[in-house]
Amino acid sequence: MTTKLEKILNEWISYNSNVRKLSLNSIKSYSIDLKSFCTFAFNDNTDVSPSDFRKIKLADFRNWIVSLKSQSVGSATICRKISSLKNFLSWLDNTYNEKNPDIEKLDSPRKDKNLPRPNSIKEIEKLLKSIEKAKERKWVILRNKAIFILLYTCGMRISEALDLKRSVLPLGDSIIVKGKGNKERMVPILEITDQIIKEYLQSIPFYKKANDFLFLGIRGKKLSPRSFQKVIEKARKENGFLETTTPHSLRHSFATHMLNENTDLRSIQKLLGHSSLSSTEIYTQVEEKKLIQVYRSTHPREK
Repeated sequence: MTTKLEKILNEWISYNSNVRKLSLNSIKSYSIDLKSFCTFAFNDNTDVSPSDFRKIKLADFRNWIVSLKSQSVGSATICRKISSLKNFLSWLDNTYNEKNPDIEKLDSPRKDKNLPRPNSIKEIEKLLKSIEKAKERKWVILRNKAIFILLYTCGMRISEALDLKRSVLPLGDSIIVKGKGNKERMVPILEITDQIIKEYLQSIPFYKKANDFLFLGIRGKKLSPRSFQKVIEKARKENGFLETTTPHSLRHSFATHMLNENTDLRSIQKLLGHSSLSSTEIYTQVEEKKLIQVYRSTHPREK
């Protein structure tokens, strides 16, 4: 039986999906944020009406944030959760005419300006060697290697790579990738990337159809992001690399190494699928920071 609270949340989820046309990942994140807030605000009570959200006070919102901070939730995540909550309460006002007067008084914490931490070319090579030497079935090794090279040479997100279907084959010089907000972009394919994916496809022990996902797990189903995260974790630990070495750091590495080769920011923006250039400019800050470190360690007056 659907509770009152579930009914309200399901309506909001439907709105985000059908009206706002948000991606499945965004909808999932927003849903988790709201359910978490409701658990805090209503103490697991599910007999909740739209009017109950109007009664929540500023002190309650602030106590929620304090609770999140006590769980070591980062500023960026808290900002996203507040955004999810504000979106929901705005929808509630428009749909049920139940306006919460205190939510606009709630300020988001300042986001931590964490610069991306790319891997060096030597680190990329070491990670790849660890994947190649793993004690796995040959086709699994080839799969992991194909995903690794695809992420690094194309700057793709892990979700984008695992959402690819066999219908993109043959790869050719480029493919169309659907990114955040279902925005499509063209991604060039290198010959080395094409070759390793062909080797992987020739090795998989499953019957393959055009609408199958490109990268499969050991049971022949779509590979989960967590499964590949574990592959990178294992390779990272074997090499003693930082915890910032993740599937997403391969995307950072792609952008940084392209910048090092004097690729212009506009081109990198298009390749990454960033909606604004400001998102891409963060990689110039990475290089500026590195340049300052080199300067301070090598200038005669700093020694």
